[in-house]
This record gives sequence, C-alpha cells and structure tokens, in this order.
Amino acid sequence: MSSPFQTFPIFPRSFRVNRHVCSSCLRVSQRQPSSRRTIFTTAAQILKDEDPKPKDFTPKPLSRPIGILYPPKPGENSGIDPRSWREKRDDLFDYNKHLVRRKELTEQAAKPYFRDWTRTQYHKGKSFISPPRIFRADKSLYFPNLVGSTLASPSTSSDTTSVLRNRISIVSVSSTRWAEMQTQSFTNGEKNPPLVALLEQGMRQKEGPLLQKVEINVEPDWMKALIVRTFMSGIRKQKRQEDWGRYFLVRKGLTEELRQAMGMANSKVGYVYLVDWLCRIRWAGSSDAEGTEKESLVAGVERLIDGWRREKDEGSRALAPKSIAKDSR
Repeated sequence: MSSPFQTFPIFPRSFRVNRHVCSSCLRVSQRQPSSRRTIFTTAAQILKDEDPKPKDFTPKPLSRPIGILYPPKPGENSGIDPRSWREKRDDLFDYNKHLVRRKELTEQAAKPYFRDWTRTQYHKGKSFISPPRIFRADKSLYFPNLVGSTLASPSTSSDTTSVLRNRISIVSVSSTRWAEMQTQSFTNGEKNPPLVALLEQGMRQKEGPLLQKVEINVEPDWMKALIVRTFMSGIRKQKRQEDWGRYFLVRKGLTEELRQAMGMANSKVGYVYLVDWLCRIRWAGSSDAEGTEKESLVAGVERLIDGWRREKDEGSRALAPKSIAKDSR
C-alpha cells in the first residue's frame, strides 16, 4: 500500500504535504516578501545601479556648465525659514510637501556615512577634470548666494553675492584642511605663479579690484564651526587685511541640491570656481590640480579680463553720443 504522503521539492525533505492539498495553499506558502522589505531592497538596488563603485569610477572632463539657473540675490540660502506661522501650518497639512520631504529623508538615509571618505582613496576624490576652455557666457549658469561670517565681521552675516558682483573672482570651497590644501594647488603662489601675478595686477586697478580671490569654508557641524570661529584670530593673521572680507565661514544654506548643481559630488574634497562679474561659473576644478588644469585656469582668467575690458569700452562708446548731445544742447 502506497503512503498517503508525497515529498514536494519546494519544501525541505523533512517536510511532507498531503497530495490532496489545494493549489491555492501552495501559492500562499510561496508568496512574495512583505512590501516594506521590497521597498528597501529596490531602493538599494537603484542606488547600486546609479552609483558606481569607487574603483570603477574615472574622472571625466567637465563637458557642460554647472551652477543654478537663476541669478543669485543677497539673502538667499541663509538657512533661516522665512515662512510665517500660517504658511508653516498650511505646509504641515500639505500631503504633497510631505511626499517631497519623505523623498529627501529617504535619500539622506540611503547615503552611507563614510561614502565620501571612501571615495577619497581613489583619484584623491576628484569628481571631474577641469575643462580646457571657459564656458560660453550665454550658456553659463550661476554661482549661488551663500550667507556666512567673514574675518572682517565675525559677529554679522554677509552675502557672497555682494562680494562677487562686478568683479572676476576665483572662489575656493572647502570643508577640511585637506580640501583647503587641494584648492591651494590651483591658487597658491608656489604652485601657480602666473595666477598670483594676475591677482596682484587685478587688485591694483584704479577703478577698484578687478580680480579677487574668495575663500569659503563650509562647516555644517555647529561644533566644528565653533572651533573655527574660536581660532579666527589665527586665520586673520595669515591673511592680508584687505582679504578679511573675502574669507567666509558658512554653516547653513549649502544644501544637497546646491551641491549637485555645482558639481560637488564629494563634500570632503576642495573645489575651485572661476566666476565672472555677473556671478556666472565659467570654469571649475576639483581636488588636486592635474595636467594642464592650472594653465587652463590662467587662460580663463586672462580671457575674462579681456572680455570685461571689451564690455566696458563698448559701454563707454554707447554712452558717448548721449553725453555729446547733452553738451551741444
């Protein structure tokens, strides 16, 4: 007499099921995992596909302009919530805004804590290679406004846009001492003497400083920012007095969206930007200067200086007939 039990290959050998069991029960026993587990698995797979391993990543030349789409204005990205109590209450019960905030928190939670430090082991954390030529003026994007304290006025907040406007600026952004040394590979006198010579000539213009160097130290951690603020007197001794107003300590405002727009893929790496008199990013560099990046920066500065003088001459020529007509009257 045959046994009323039969072994199924989908179960362990020690587990036996009646041959008369219905197919619906088998479908229930083989059902998919819970939706919560599936969501996290899918998110991890997407991040894995979009974010290549650091070993497989190779920096490529920057082929498109970076920055924000709209011209910056003083007071933006200050980190202070300008909404009224009524607007905050309305946003609290807005489901669509909750979905946007949930997406932001999900992206922050999915980002590994030591990811940026791990990436610095490969190519010194370099995100991209500087372009050989500056971006076209009509295609360039803008450098965002940031709010922070300067060496000249540590107790008050200042805007970067007020300093960058109407001047050609070499802006370095860093958050660690190592990143600051990386930016110095582009701008230091020992590493790039032709650029320092241009800076000295640009600061001696009769109309005022034409070319300037601006340093932005980003410290989102309040404790690190407090330490930097404590030792600001030592930093002030290392800088010339005319450069105190061009050294910013920024704590808030540089969000993840702004970092992505500016090409700052690694927060532990230093970045250098060449910004024109309309706050447009015309050239960018990351990590240590390699190859011909220093030469391309110097060539970009010379080209911007020529363009600024050309626009000034055209503007004076356009105003000349009007002034002559007024004098003849």
